Amino acid sequence: MCQILFFAKKSTKPLLGSFSVIISLFLVSFSKCSYFPFPEATMDQFQAMIEPARQFSKDSYRLVKRCTKPDRKEYQKIATATAIGFAIMGFIGFFVKLIHIPINNIIVGA
Repeated sequence: MCQILFFAKKSTKPLLGSFSVIISLFLVSFSKCSYFPFPEATMDQFQAMIEPARQFSKDSYRLVKRCTKPDRKEYQKIATATAIGFAIMGFIGFFVKLIHIPINNIIVGA
């Protein structure tokens, strides 16, 4: 007879990747049963399939926890740098077009 025991801890934080943990616990608990329908190779394949998703969710959760909202000074710095970048790209595009028009007229006009 197989017994499945799940211990859950009450938490106010969402657990990313908990679905894969539950599925893997479920499969591990049933793998010890005599009537488990999947061979061990399938378990290893399942773990290999789930591991990248679990690692990604863990890293994403850590990143979101570390992120903070920028203060006014930091936001103004970012906005200024973005505006300067737009202006530089606009001038580059204008000068390329300015040079392209006479060259195009020489090539097409001849």
